[in-house]
Amino acid sequence: METNSEPQELYHEIFGSILDRKELTPYLLRNCDDYRSSLRSATSMMGNRGFAIVDGELAPGERERASAYVRQAVAYMTGALFPTLSAHLGELSRLDSSQRTLYQSVASGIAEFNELLSSGLLALIDEDPRHLFLLASSAKYPHLFRGHPGSPERVPPRWRMAGCSILKMCHLIKSIEEDSQDIYDYARLGLFLESRGIPLYGLFDFPWDDPAHEPDDENARRAFVKLASFFRKLHASITVDPERQTMVFNSGDGVQVDIVEVKARLKSPESMFAKLGKDASEEAYNIRDILAVTFLLENRDESLTLFHALQKQGVILQENTASASVTQTLFETPADMEGAVGALMRSLMRREGIMAEPDPLEVKNNAIDFFRSLSTNAEANPHSSGQHRKFQCKINFSVPVQYDRETGRICLRGSASAVTRQHTLPVELRISDIRSWEASELKGEAHHSAYKCRQLLLLLNRLFSPLISFPEEAFPQLRKDQDRLFS
Repeated sequence: METNSEPQELYHEIFGSILDRKELTPYLLRNCDDYRSSLRSATSMMGNRGFAIVDGELAPGERERASAYVRQAVAYMTGALFPTLSAHLGELSRLDSSQRTLYQSVASGIAEFNELLSSGLLALIDEDPRHLFLLASSAKYPHLFRGHPGSPERVPPRWRMAGCSILKMCHLIKSIEEDSQDIYDYARLGLFLESRGIPLYGLFDFPWDDPAHEPDDENARRAFVKLASFFRKLHASITVDPERQTMVFNSGDGVQVDIVEVKARLKSPESMFAKLGKDASEEAYNIRDILAVTFLLENRDESLTLFHALQKQGVILQENTASASVTQTLFETPADMEGAVGALMRSLMRREGIMAEPDPLEVKNNAIDFFRSLSTNAEANPHSSGQHRKFQCKINFSVPVQYDRETGRICLRGSASAVTRQHTLPVELRISDIRSWEASELKGEAHHSAYKCRQLLLLLNRLFSPLISFPEEAFPQLRKDQDRLFS
């Protein structure tokens, strides 16, 4: 009886690779023993990943499309991920920390990876993006490049691990396009604005009606018209008090709230990659903070009043608010929230022409109920800080988008002959007072740069381990060091 000397692939290994998404050794390469056969199988694998195949070959333009993903992956690594982490690790390395050697080691690993890309590896990948599949699989199938001119008989282990890292990054980039066309629209708009040197964090004051800033790319146009519609509606509710030169949000029914500043940012494509890559369970359609709008108040106790005013004006509709996302970390206890509840009750009484003060016992009871309901759904984000102080919720803002009847092109301005289709803009609304915001966002381990570093280190682990990794058990001390760094 003939026996098969090659070990069977067990079911638990197959399911494990699905669950942790770390297995990138393609099954289709198992019977390839030279470059010609492996490239043919790699072409079939591209077909399984959404690329067009004609007569067993990549269709015209598809190889170039794949190369564009690779270029974007390498550009993100070398132009955003590595410089950001290297700078932060350099600052941490100058601290008198028990983890100084670790910070220096990770920074050295990043520098070595950059050198690895210029050692001939990148030239091999640039030649044909299908080589990434061959590189990632070369440990299990060592003869995939046999017969390829100029390639080593055996792929160096570091080349294999680097190719695997780039392939994972390509997967993250491509998943934004594959998993959610809506998210891809915002990514395209982000790339457009970045290419123009327009910062993604100052969109409240962006000239949405200026034709000079309108994108030509259809995906970016769809995202542009949705954001423009939201900001037009928001601006219609905000006026400037001419005497005090203060922004005022007007509910339309007599409730007004002074605003110090409105911050609005579009999630960058780079931030999307980091969010998707930090956790194996992340999917593009789960990115719900595409647009983040933050209202900063002078008085913390007006936060609930502003949230109520936003609802009354129609910027927020109750049915469009994700109830589980309504959370608060602005108040420590029900007693701490009594001032905000009292201010809301007082504002609603004044609207009805009642000049009396709210009953203290009623304020106390309402504060207990408010605090309990608003603290129930506090989200556990392992990368964020427990020091953030804000009121927040996520909404799905409904937007009518018009398309030209003849061309199908998106109309950035109203047209009587257009076809209208409803779209949704995911928005995260945040409310805080200026002192709480500065204390929680600009200091200690809650500093945005500290948060971003922790997020990117987890992405680094997922993409580059074992070449470069930051141990999970080192994060508690990292937070302490960041607290010192940004104190």
